[in-house]
Amino acid sequence: MSYPINYPTPQGANIQIFQLGGSVSDWVKPQGASFVWFTLIGAGGKTDGTATFLRGGGSGAVTNFMGPAFLMPDVLQVQVGNSKGSGNDLKSIIRYQQKDGSGYTLLNANGGATGDNGGSGGTATPPEAFGAMGFSQSTGGQDGLEASVTASATTFLSGGSYSGSVTANYGYSTGRSGFFQMQPIIVGVGGSTLTLNRGGIGCGGGGSVTTSGRGLGGDGLVVIITW
Repeated sequence: MSYPINYPTPQGANIQIFQLGGSVSDWVKPQGASFVWFTLIGAGGKTDGTATFLRGGGSGAVTNFMGPAFLMPDVLQVQVGNSKGSGNDLKSIIRYQQKDGSGYTLLNANGGATGDNGGSGGTATPPEAFGAMGFSQSTGGQDGLEASVTASATTFLSGGSYSGSVTANYGYSTGRSGFFQMQPIIVGVGGSTLTLNRGGIGCGGGGSVTTSGRGLGGDGLVVIITW
């Protein structure tokens, strides 16, 4: 399952993008590939749902992995983090042997916590056994806050704000709904202000609690590139 997202397309590369939150799809390794690159982004957390912590949701973690294609299984299962879920639903996951009903997790990116659970960013994950086959790196998300959120020094995704604005990397900011872009530089901005505003992909939701709900975080994202 692939969706257009204005992703740069290097000559000769096969790029597959999975971004429907909660979806589970098969990835089939293209013939003739030499290397495979995976980028996984966990879903962003919701804003506070109890008026106890008064925080925006945290952003998801980001996991990257590159390895030789001949060591990759021919078919992998891709699960995209769902911001409307909780726990493992928020994770973006790459699995092997999915046909047995459970499968083995090869790579994952944790989702951000909801505001009423502290709004912390998704935690980085140490390399699984799969990571020994190539180059693996995972970066934790940014915490959601009650007041304004400033740019993170470690991730391109931002948490959400309960009552302030959100300023992400490279001067991108918002006073309402967040957004996510790949060009001219990759950056994700969380939701903000005292209205319910959703975060961009992998970013935390913002806004205060109302009788109708709370601001959702952005769904996760998985990008797989072979060349």
